Amino acid sequence: MENRPWGVHVLLCLFLAAAATLWSCGEEHPEKEPADAESSALFRFSLQAGQSAPILTLSQLVDGKKSFIEVVNDGQGGFTGTFEPDSGRIVLDEGVVLIISSPDHWDEGGGDLTFTVEEGIEIVRDFPAFRTTFPRFGTFAVTDGHDIVRGTFAGITGERGVNLSVNGSRWTFFREAAFAGLFGVDADVRQRKASLAFVVVNLLVRQIFFVARTIDIIHEHKQDLLDDETITFTCSDLSFSPGPFPETGTRIITWFDADGDDRVGAGDSFRWDLFSCLEDEEADLVEGLVSGRVDLAGMVDIRVERGGRDVVVRFGFDQGGGSGVRFTDFAITEMQDESQPLVTDGSRTFTLNGEFSLVFSENNSD
Repeated sequence: MENRPWGVHVLLCLFLAAAATLWSCGEEHPEKEPADAESSALFRFSLQAGQSAPILTLSQLVDGKKSFIEVVNDGQGGFTGTFEPDSGRIVLDEGVVLIISSPDHWDEGGGDLTFTVEEGIEIVRDFPAFRTTFPRFGTFAVTDGHDIVRGTFAGITGERGVNLSVNGSRWTFFREAAFAGLFGVDADVRQRKASLAFVVVNLLVRQIFFVARTIDIIHEHKQDLLDDETITFTCSDLSFSPGPFPETGTRIITWFDADGDDRVGAGDSFRWDLFSCLEDEEADLVEGLVSGRVDLAGMVDIRVERGGRDVVVRFGFDQGGGSGVRFTDFAITEMQDESQPLVTDGSRTFTLNGEFSLVFSENNSD
């Protein structure tokens, strides 16, 4: 039987917890500045990693041994697509390729998984707190070098899911939750590999939302950052739970005036620090205690004047060479259950590391 150190909902929540912190936590600075610029309706995004460098590495300590999942782009076109800020709609480009290495996950070891977008995959962010980012349309293929699984995202009477075919066999429909959970149960190993690849791709998609929302927060609290350099946001209340946790976790954003112009904006750097930040407003989705650091460098903020208004046509973080956004020992501890007091399992701590650039450019702009 294959090794399965990764709990399915834990892997799903790895980035969900990080992203949801930006939407669902309380704030010590609730006032928001009015928008100082409008935004284009449609952007193209490009997520790039350094030459041969992994975009993300996920690690877990089980019985004293570390296991890893590593995500690498094929080195060609990057992780690209379109993004609509108003609707939260993302469409992954046809031809996007990711290489997913998980040698510790399968007994037969070895083979990398190759995920290819065969027809644009559409994903729409739902609220509250990112209830789901399951694709609505699109097709993909996953191969381990021997077998190939094709999938088509579809809805049946309003319920989202995916049709899978292994090596051209008859199509089988899996509902959303069943497909996301396939890799953690006893099932056809080829379908399980497709499930794992999907979960990893979904994790990358959440980073699009993460960076976009970070940019929003920077603009909304620009004066606070200029005055104080840091802003502290509070996470869920833990006062009901005796134990090693602080009553209230925090996430802190810090501004670094990298270009020395005494302005918060293009060229500057920022850092998120999260301390025992419990995300439980949607407990069935975000069951994790989050601690770690995210550095964002080389802020991109390009605007043009149209009709008397500044319009943002390019934004993101890019420091060159596939850097700009860096996760450092971003740890998420799975909660065993929703009981009070909270109970954690030390072996269920997962750590995220990785670095990439992510830039959004107005569609069809030069």
